[in-house]
Amino acid sequence: MSERKSILFLTNHEFGQSNVVLAVAYELLIQNELDVHIASWSPLQSRALALSERVQTEKAGTSIRPITFHSFPLQSVLDSWLKNTTKSAKADLPHPPGLNGAARLRRLTPQVLAAWDPEEHIKLYEWCGELVGKVKPSLVVLDPFLAPAHDTCRKLKLNHAILSPCTLASGLIPQQPWLAAFWKYPGPATGFSYPLPWSKIPTNIYCIFTMIACLWDPRIKTLNAVRSSHGINDRLASFTPWVTDIPHICPSLPEIDLPMTITSNAHLCGPILLATTPVAHSDSSLLEWLQKAPTVLVALGTHHEARADIVRELALGIRVLLDSRPDIQVLWKLKADESSQDEDDHMVLASLGGKIQKGRVRIDSWLKADPVALLETGNIVCFVHHGGANSYFEATWAGIPQIVVPQWYDTYDYATRVEYLGIGVYGNKVAAPRMIDAKEFGGALLKVVGANKGDTAANVMKERARAVGELCKKSGGRVQAAQILTDLAIS
Repeated sequence: MSERKSILFLTNHEFGQSNVVLAVAYELLIQNELDVHIASWSPLQSRALALSERVQTEKAGTSIRPITFHSFPLQSVLDSWLKNTTKSAKADLPHPPGLNGAARLRRLTPQVLAAWDPEEHIKLYEWCGELVGKVKPSLVVLDPFLAPAHDTCRKLKLNHAILSPCTLASGLIPQQPWLAAFWKYPGPATGFSYPLPWSKIPTNIYCIFTMIACLWDPRIKTLNAVRSSHGINDRLASFTPWVTDIPHICPSLPEIDLPMTITSNAHLCGPILLATTPVAHSDSSLLEWLQKAPTVLVALGTHHEARADIVRELALGIRVLLDSRPDIQVLWKLKADESSQDEDDHMVLASLGGKIQKGRVRIDSWLKADPVALLETGNIVCFVHHGGANSYFEATWAGIPQIVVPQWYDTYDYATRVEYLGIGVYGNKVAAPRMIDAKEFGGALLKVVGANKGDTAANVMKERARAVGELCKKSGGRVQAAQILTDLAIS
């Protein structure tokens, strides 16, 4: 019998990056054909261990080889960025879209691409090479933003693929014919609508060239000089030219993305979601509350720590909905910025105190149940989120109308998608530089949920979201992604 082959995932540990890795790893453990290795930072280790234990419980009659976890040295991308920025609080991450945000992005992007000092980058690059030598994987699967690992795979000419938690539009749009990236598609983080209005074309071109200019940032140039001295001459991971012999796997589908030509190496599998525990098992009391009335879920992402001004506007916007629709309730995952916790509590009570007392609003700093499990209950009628890729794909898979209130970078791109597809509303299009405006946000809630039960426009959106959800469920998602990687590993 031939020795079992192994697959090695190299990923950042944040939920937004690692959820697709854990989702696919789950399916690979179920298939039990490959040894699974994951290299990341320590916060992901407990989740990987729990995943192995879960699969072993589900496959009690079979011996499942658990995930082997390898801890990266040094700090993660996010921790390194926070260390090197003067504003380290997560509450300071948000930036405006479009022209006003271009200068901010011009500064931010090099800090993320070159997250580590050149010496640290090379240390991670060499560490990845040593790990590959020990594990001897038949396939390496890369996080799209883990630049040192990309350098390792290209330099050593390893069999590798890229597993992205996001749409592949950022790599595909620049290849569309007739320079459509400039005049048809909204540039990254602009929040412009699709197709791009003629009036926005000059601004769009400026924003795109502002992003391209990052290639000549002193931080990038310094890192590239050190990389070159070590024989690494390819561009950094996020600026790698689209190479058609490297498989790119993502959770999107043509039906839930902007129209574009798809290259042969791009595998659009549909939402790649974690296998979830039903809410009845993870939080039965929450399920009991959800079943009381149609519910709006407000959850603005793992990294979102809301400032007092944002909390106030959200609370007032929620009040607009609840005053109009006495049959609706709201579940709000609120993780406040520590510096404004007391002020936030006061504002919420001032705006929603009566609704909270009557049980129509429930506020938790953390939810035991996974978002997908909540959406699966059938009690959620609208999902309000920040535009993170995971949230977008979870909502499209569940067939739930969305309100996107983007805060930074690609979250603006997903706001554009929900409006183009007719499955949701860009909830802070006017207020985005200030992030949230109560009147605009309240109007978005009424548009999606309906000012009354028979609201025709809301029903049309609901039906469109449901139809998209059916397509997503048929796509295969994590099962298809796992099969593609298995085929690449054993071929």
